[in-house]
Amino acid sequence: MSESQQPVVSRTQSTVDYGSTIRTESQRRPTFIPIESPRRYSKMSHNSLSGHEAQNRLQRVEYFLNVLNQMCIGFITIYISYLTLRTGLSGTGLHAWLVTIGFSFFMAEGVMVHYGGNVLTNGYKRQTKTTIHWVLLTLGGGCGAAGALIKMIQKGFLLQSTHGKLGMTAFILCILAMSSGVAALFSARVKKLITPLLNKTFHNFLGFACFVIALVTQYYGYQTGYFKSRSETDFQILMKCLTLISLVLSSYGPMKALYQKFKNISNQF
Repeated sequence: MSESQQPVVSRTQSTVDYGSTIRTESQRRPTFIPIESPRRYSKMSHNSLSGHEAQNRLQRVEYFLNVLNQMCIGFITIYISYLTLRTGLSGTGLHAWLVTIGFSFFMAEGVMVHYGGNVLTNGYKRQTKTTIHWVLLTLGGGCGAAGALIKMIQKGFLLQSTHGKLGMTAFILCILAMSSGVAALFSARVKKLITPLLNKTFHNFLGFACFVIALVTQYYGYQTGYFKSRSETDFQILMKCLTLISLVLSSYGPMKALYQKFKNISNQF
């Protein structure tokens, strides 16, 4: 065959070989696709989801306990108001009504305003909560101190019973707590002498101590002759239990806040 008759092979012609086992260099190169381990990813998601679920469960428990506390506070306030208004607001009756309205109602609601588990104030902004806190504690401290003062004047400030001694202690702490609160708001000199954190912590501690002693005083008040002559023994036990439940549940939020403040103070010093 002559040179002019040799077949011409085009370089642009594509050839497909279905039966050949020969691979080109580009075909033999493996392609690696990085794949993340799904087991580790699912484990992290499960842990974060479990923590979120646990937090939601704890929040629901706190809401339930707060609703239970509100029911206890409401029952105590309504019953004592009914009892004292029926028998007349004079002397011991006026004393019992004022301290119940002041300490068991206004002050109990006031110390729980900033608590995150409070179903009544959880949706408000912090500034609004602070305003509600001051209004409630001002009303509570004023009514409670007035009620305690009425009884101390009747007794000539000679209080021998446990109920009377605790009541006088609550009265003194109430005056100190209200004074420290007013000083923290309006006195620039106090802010220069004491840091705002120390002053606020001292004020919260006094207010919380006043609230605890006031409700313990209320507990012993159900053993006085005024209440015994107007209620049965079973009902006295019920009111004691409700008062203690309200004290414990109302103290949870303020104790958390005090712990955080003491922790911040320890970090500063």
